[in-house]
Amino acid sequence: MKRFNLIAIALAALAAPLVIVLSAKADLAQLNDGAPVINIKSTGGRIYVHPGEPDGMVRIPGNPNGVQMNRFNVDPQTMSTFCFPRPQALVGTRRGFRPAGTPANTSAAGCTQHKLPLREGPHGVAINNPGSDVEVGVPNRFELMHIEAGASPVVIERTRGPFFITGQNDVTLRNVSGQGAVLTEGNIDARNMAGSFVGGSANGRLALVSNAALDRSQLYARFGEIDWTIEGLGGGPYRVQTDAAGARIFIRPGVGANIDATSDGGTVTNSLDPATTSVGFAGPHAVSMTVNGGGAQVTIHSKSGNIIIAPAP
Repeated sequence: MKRFNLIAIALAALAAPLVIVLSAKADLAQLNDGAPVINIKSTGGRIYVHPGEPDGMVRIPGNPNGVQMNRFNVDPQTMSTFCFPRPQALVGTRRGFRPAGTPANTSAAGCTQHKLPLREGPHGVAINNPGSDVEVGVPNRFELMHIEAGASPVVIERTRGPFFITGQNDVTLRNVSGQGAVLTEGNIDARNMAGSFVGGSANGRLALVSNAALDRSQLYARFGEIDWTIEGLGGGPYRVQTDAAGARIFIRPGVGANIDATSDGGTVTNSLDPATTSVGFAGPHAVSMTVNGGGAQVTIHSKSGNIIIAPAP
């Protein structure tokens, strides 16, 4: 009997670490009643967000080291109205989007109030990442995704819903739909977006490839350049602004637009086919023209950078 007990204890001791390892690998997940509100706060490591989870489910595969996931109660009175910063007001700072009623610089010059139709209830999911690479699976419907990325690069693919992202690293968006904004100190690379988009970068390059599904946008770069390939335009308006950097606007054949471009200290170059453009004004620092019979309004302005408008390569 004594020998049997010793063997049992030994086997239990060997099995215990195995149980710990297996439990550490289990996914973190929260299942909510309907579309969730997702808050992600990170200080490091890559954040990758993609859809495919069941309705109401938010999942983090593999339970990365130190990552925490908790549920919180959504209060529409304090969370549904967001101060939506203008890129020029907050680019270069580390202040993120904040619900109305919380301390922030929410002067009329600094932001625009946007109201989101959030439901009341315990369908909020808070994710805190102290520095791991994190994959976040989300449902095809969510009410809001708010990412305070910190030093983390962010990649988002094929999601649908409002999103606000602030951080100091690169942000990549692929086939993302909804009312969204990105303010970062790194690069922004956005392709095939739908809805509306505000993108602002302090030091990085901003690259956008869009079609008519992107109904309107506002792009701002402080020191990095802006490259925008227009494959189609929605209702508009579309605004591009740089400080010291240049802007290159590439237009696919057949796209109609009304374009006004000015640079205070740089040059404005129009390389579009004269047969498809009607130029109202042209000078070294400005051009105003109608392309392919006109369309949505596109306004481009730079303080000191050069502006180039050319056919898409």
